[in-house]
Amino acid sequence: MMERLFSLASRLVLRYGILRSTVRSGLSFSRTYPVWEILSKARAGKDAVYPFNELEEYGRALLGAEVYEPGYPRFHTLDRLVLLPPAFTPNRLAKMGELLREPLYTDVRTECFVGGFKVKLPLVVGSMGSTDVASRVGVELARGAAKAGIVMGIGENVATMRGYDRRRCRNHPSLKERLMAYLENMKDGFGGIIIQQSVEDAYDELWNRIYSDVDLESYFEEGVVGFEIKVGQGAKPGLGGEVKVSRDLALELKDKYYLPEDPEIVIKDFYERHSAPGTFTEAILSSMIRLLKNNYPRARVWVKLGPYRDLVRVIKICSDAGTDAITVDGKEGGTGMSPIVALKDLGLPTLACLKRIGDAKRLGVSSSMVVSGGLYSGSHLVKALALGADAVAMGRPFIIAVQAKGERGVTNFVEAVRAEAQMLTSALDKYSLKDLSPEDLGSLDKDIADALELSYIYS
Repeated sequence: MMERLFSLASRLVLRYGILRSTVRSGLSFSRTYPVWEILSKARAGKDAVYPFNELEEYGRALLGAEVYEPGYPRFHTLDRLVLLPPAFTPNRLAKMGELLREPLYTDVRTECFVGGFKVKLPLVVGSMGSTDVASRVGVELARGAAKAGIVMGIGENVATMRGYDRRRCRNHPSLKERLMAYLENMKDGFGGIIIQQSVEDAYDELWNRIYSDVDLESYFEEGVVGFEIKVGQGAKPGLGGEVKVSRDLALELKDKYYLPEDPEIVIKDFYERHSAPGTFTEAILSSMIRLLKNNYPRARVWVKLGPYRDLVRVIKICSDAGTDAITVDGKEGGTGMSPIVALKDLGLPTLACLKRIGDAKRLGVSSSMVVSGGLYSGSHLVKALALGADAVAMGRPFIIAVQAKGERGVTNFVEAVRAEAQMLTSALDKYSLKDLSPEDLGSLDKDIADALELSYIYS
């Protein structure tokens, strides 16, 4: 802890010293001018594209879009919506007749189906990949998610970076370790696990390997395993996966991934490793979904989308092709490594994505719709469901929870989110999460109220 504090203090002193020396040279700027951003690029060059000099060394940073800039919000979030309980509660009266007692918040039903999986709560552990912060805790996170009865995703590049059934690095579990930790801890058939495959994973035929693995045969028969096509993510839509790797690992991966610097020629501690974003057209995506369903008939098929401008069209294509679930990740979505400019300026905010999800639902989309991007509470879950989502995915909250108390931290966190969601839903005179609707919401902003067709609370 003291080392971290000293490191932070050193960076602040360095920043203050550079700014003072700049001012001494005869330059002066307004308080809001991004002097440090420009100085950082002048000093570090391309290394300044990523925010690790500002936050913490790579692998421990939990990154996401900055919602606020000095003095004003950059964009609106679900926190600009409020839940509107009624005074008259006919559903509570009906529930009383059913139960023969006064109903409690614990009577709110949270069990449902999401993307073909039976779950205890429509909450998903978002697909996190091979970055250090997610990889090291992968087994504990998997056990906790399974015991909580919620869906969990495993992100791209895990098998290629960390090994399929053997560890490449001592402190990083292999893909199969994470898979089995989840599957062996499921209870009463609740939950399900989905696995992404990157372009580089496909070189090793990852999905074929998983589908033909005899240890997983019974789980495919039960219908609790699925594959997730990644079309993008919120923190960097349109860009591929980036991580930093040690020189030893860089030497192993150089023939499979793009590394800007050849580790055989350039000697340094860490190297950027880039994964291809994948290339999609309407025909390619539709064909890929149908091919998955044909080649792996016992697997659920999920698709993860970034916050794209043509989101409604992409959702409709995925649904028409028979996708079980579609996750839409807003620009507030977390990442292990993403360019600063992408975090700031690339993609639609989560609230705007929810508007597109509602638009897609009105077009007859039948796939389960999952939304993610900066969400962390039972209130966010209830608001998202009221706007038309079928479930909410979270990433960083689960990393924090598992770091705090291992797998028990995960189950505790899910338990708390469930209680919050039940309390709020019962206050809205609803006794099943699926009954939430736009009538339960009001907006603090007139423009948002008009865009989402909600009541403006000051009208």
